[in-house]
Amino acid sequence: MRIVVNDVAATPDAGGVYSILTDLYNQVKKKDHENEWIFILSGNYFPDTQNIKIVTRPDLKKNKFKKLYFELFNGHKYINDFRPDVYISLQNIATLKVNAKKQVVYLHQPVPFQEEKHFSFWKKEERKLAFYQYIVGFIIKKSISKVKPVTIVQTKWMKRAVLKNTKLPIHCIIVNHPFVNKSDSKLYRNQNYNFFYPASGYLYKNQKLIEQATEILNKKGIKKFKINLTLKNNKENKGENFNYLGHIPREKVLKMYENNVLLFPSYIESFGLPLVEAALKADIILAADTEFAREILNQYQNVYFYKYTDAKKLADLMEKVIKKKIVSNGVPLSDNNNGMQILDSVNEAIDDR
Repeated sequence: MRIVVNDVAATPDAGGVYSILTDLYNQVKKKDHENEWIFILSGNYFPDTQNIKIVTRPDLKKNKFKKLYFELFNGHKYINDFRPDVYISLQNIATLKVNAKKQVVYLHQPVPFQEEKHFSFWKKEERKLAFYQYIVGFIIKKSISKVKPVTIVQTKWMKRAVLKNTKLPIHCIIVNHPFVNKSDSKLYRNQNYNFFYPASGYLYKNQKLIEQATEILNKKGIKKFKINLTLKNNKENKGENFNYLGHIPREKVLKMYENNVLLFPSYIESFGLPLVEAALKADIILAADTEFAREILNQYQNVYFYKYTDAKKLADLMEKVIKKKIVSNGVPLSDNNNGMQILDSVNEAIDDR
């Protein structure tokens, strides 16, 4: 069987999106030696193997409108030349007119499906997100409604949102939390009062709330703590409490949980990978009170919630961590609540629907 995977959106600096692609490639390389796999990517990020071939289309990554045109109008010609038995899109959109016995979409773009925030084209800082919410969102919903692919979502809230916003039948939706690989390093140690937030600079990642909470703590004379962010330093990023790491490899991210409390003020996520990564380390988690965070961490004890607009509550929780009034009980998230490997999700989609 020939399986074609389209994920030109994923690049090594793309965070969770690239992690999904990497996990699928590695699992196929390790476990599937029978089927033929073709990955259409924006760069040659992985080596070919006996049954895996990497095909690059960097032009589709450079121009978002060309990419959308590819999905809706001319991409099927390129994809059909590979004669796929199964076509898998890891980038949310069901490519139209693909001649495959089965089409699968891995849907992990939450912006068009959430109702927390309506982004504006008139505000410069929201323009890109408005494009995803309204333009890309319209295309995602229409393409899924038309093609009716087997659609894999990461959470129950996304399933409810997809059913509400598309014509996809309920039997075409698979809910599988992604499996998070645990590192061999140690659990959180309750040894210091530094904080860590691995996230991009998108507006909904809500770093502004951390800045506001830090100001509150500083005014109370609480200044001896560090907040490590995976952002590049720039003129807008100020404050002695902040340490800007830039993009760091996933191995280092996992290592950071050993000595840093996770801050997670993001209010829009399909899943929220750092929440599980930190929970598997028995880390203290200070998370915005959202539907996805409650769902993911419903069996975890070392999490403390606050409204994503409430800087004072976040500051109070951070102060309690700094003063050791909040400590981890050392019990990590159970493997039973971890999730499913993406290859297993894909195989379920191919075999059962």
